[in-house]
Amino acid sequence: MKPLVIASLVALVVTSIGPSRAAQIAQIGKAAPAFSYTALDGKRQTSAQFRGRPVFVNFFATWCPPCKLELPNIVKDYPAYRGRVIFLGLDQEESPELVRPFLKQYEIQYQIGIDEGQVGADYGVAAIPQSVFIDRHGVVRAIWRGYMPPKILSQNLALITK
Repeated sequence: MKPLVIASLVALVVTSIGPSRAAQIAQIGKAAPAFSYTALDGKRQTSAQFRGRPVFVNFFATWCPPCKLELPNIVKDYPAYRGRVIFLGLDQEESPELVRPFLKQYEIQYQIGIDEGQVGADYGVAAIPQSVFIDRHGVVRAIWRGYMPPKILSQNLALITK
């Protein structure tokens, strides 16, 4: 492809996102976008409730093989961080009726919500799983796309607990 064609395509994509929208997508070193989601009991929750606490957000779905592969590691590490980091799993656009048995199967004890798609859009989720690590000041310190090995989980949790 010629450089002019590539530059035109890039300009088209940036224009379609718009400068204000592009600035809202989560970026490492920037403030995490505020968000809301639906808890499994149907109530709306917001990220404001986590203010002043480190937050680990894991975007997943019950049908996702890499999600199923990494979840046991997250579940295993959760008790060690329970008092220091908010763990939040955000299922991508599935029903609570589908998610509840999945939580039992994987013995997930941390908070789970349903993202109707807006949080994923604000956090640049193009594929799952994706994990975002936000420090107590509300700054994104790491974003991991795809299956997250246990060592990476530990390293990124360390970034938000120091």
